[in-house]
Amino acid sequence: MLKLLVSGSYPLMDFIKDEIHKRRESVQNLTIQEIDSKHILNHPHYINNDDVLICGMVLAERLRALNVRGHLVPLRVQTQDFIKALAEAAKFSKKVIIVNYYKEFINEDTYLKDEGLKSLLGLEIKQFVYKSAEHAEEVVKKLSEDTQNVIIGSGLIVNLARKYGLHSVLWYDKETIQLSVDIAFDILRAKVLERSNHQRQSIVMEHFHEGIISLNRMNRIININQAAINILELDKEKNYESMFISDALNKSEFLNEILSPKEVTDGILKYKNKTLIMDKHLVYVNNSLLDGNVILFSDVETLQQKENKVRRKLNKKDERAKYTFKDIIGQSESVLKAKLKAQKFAMSDGNVLILGESGTGKELFAQSIHNASKRANQPFVAVNCAAIPENLLESEFFGYSDGAFTGALKGGKPGLFEVAHNGTIFLDEIGELPLSMQAKLLRVLQEKNVRRVGSASAIPIDVRVISATNVNLMQGVKSGEFRSDLYYRIAILNLFLPTLNQRKDDIGLLVKNFTINHYPSLYPVIEKYEDALLPLLKEHVWEGNVREFENTMERLFAYIGGDSDIEKEVIVRYLEESLQENHYLLNQANSVNETFQQTMKDIELSKIYEVLEKTNGNKQQAAKILGISRSTLWRKINEATSN
Repeated sequence: MLKLLVSGSYPLMDFIKDEIHKRRESVQNLTIQEIDSKHILNHPHYINNDDVLICGMVLAERLRALNVRGHLVPLRVQTQDFIKALAEAAKFSKKVIIVNYYKEFINEDTYLKDEGLKSLLGLEIKQFVYKSAEHAEEVVKKLSEDTQNVIIGSGLIVNLARKYGLHSVLWYDKETIQLSVDIAFDILRAKVLERSNHQRQSIVMEHFHEGIISLNRMNRIININQAAINILELDKEKNYESMFISDALNKSEFLNEILSPKEVTDGILKYKNKTLIMDKHLVYVNNSLLDGNVILFSDVETLQQKENKVRRKLNKKDERAKYTFKDIIGQSESVLKAKLKAQKFAMSDGNVLILGESGTGKELFAQSIHNASKRANQPFVAVNCAAIPENLLESEFFGYSDGAFTGALKGGKPGLFEVAHNGTIFLDEIGELPLSMQAKLLRVLQEKNVRRVGSASAIPIDVRVISATNVNLMQGVKSGEFRSDLYYRIAILNLFLPTLNQRKDDIGLLVKNFTINHYPSLYPVIEKYEDALLPLLKEHVWEGNVREFENTMERLFAYIGGDSDIEKEVIVRYLEESLQENHYLLNQANSVNETFQQTMKDIELSKIYEVLEKTNGNKQQAAKILGISRSTLWRKINEATSN
């Protein structure tokens, strides 16, 4: 962290602080500290190499004599400053006292001579010197015995003069203070740039995938990065700086090419048992003087492996979250409450369970939580638990090893939890997971490692789990269809999302946002007839929530087409038709679904009674044959008899 030290007294310190405040934003992470001159002189090593100190001229000279580190920016009293101070002092008295630290301000080396000043301004000028703050007070107190005296000096002297009732003049002009602070900030900004460049160079050298060797014109090593040491199998503990390259490397065609006087592009060379690809660039000063060269090289086999890895990644969907809290539209109390709670959850690393009806934006909230968390730059993997066939769940979740089963990819495949390592995995519709898979998921969450199908070894993982459901998991726990221990693992933090019917005040915002993002050319039409459209939208019962809303809006815009001159009665009729169609389709779907579900229940119940008859009413044995728990069997029988 950069540090700006300031040594001085009121009122000078206030002027300096004002100027620093104006420039502070230009240097990030800057610490500003007031420091006493006595402390610095007694502890000169307190100032570090990168520190910048603004102080008086004499103090700067004394610190330089002590060979202090850091950058000293002295406040120099300019000739015009001093003359202005004298002119200001002359307004109060002809007796002018100059009080300076450590030595007299006007001396034989100064071209401002006493006699010249006296004749110029008709002043009686005397000089005094102080060695410390305590001594300064003694000097000023003595001078205060003559109330005709006017004192000129630093902030400390001016402050003391005022304390003892004397007129005083600060001898630093505003422009002088501004100049010194400007110089200090120029140094600080240069330091920031220097650090940035050094950091960039370190990143390039140490995190660049290629090996890099920089040589001077004598072929001595200036820099060699870790990648080069690894590729060339050099001693990692050895310091190669200033070593001749021929002493560092074995004799080889790679070394011969480095020592040759020509540049190389895409050279394929042998070194030990490796094949290297090399570029060599000659370094010239003033376009003529050869000053060494820079060699960049890679192991061909490693490059081929990385190419294959890139190809695999290109064939895979991007595991990133694109939504943030800014994408969540709504100003209703229920939405703001949910957003605030979710933002707090983002600061934690606990597992989150999001509860809400279909279409309320569960994945939108999940992605927003991830992007506001410390894992934001890591993967976000979304999984619909209901969409994966039961027989593939384990291999999809946890991966499989080479040869685990017929058709397995050569080399195996990482599971979704491995892909999400250091990031977040979003398990949507988690209530649909079968009990067998729930037990395996629980083990992963407890042990924080996964075991690929067909592998005996465990792979450590660090994954945050955000789950979502539109069913009552606690009811599932009570009925035995969802494990209670898994529930308490995934539901450390609970987030309840409001339905659209609970936040109808947001419909106007949703209309505006949807139209601008998808049909911007028709926004003037929607805005014009907003008073007629919004009541219809707010009166509607949104069983499909935002998803149904967007479906309705899409249908409305399809009816409108490109007709920007549409009449009010027409657009209202279109919206009414869209809402009626939604209602009709939803009821039809519910009707069909209810019929289908009832048929399935009847078939299931018939099968249950058939098995019970074979087991002579033994429910435990029947549940085992049917592949369900005894509690589930009891529930299904009770549901049938209660109806």
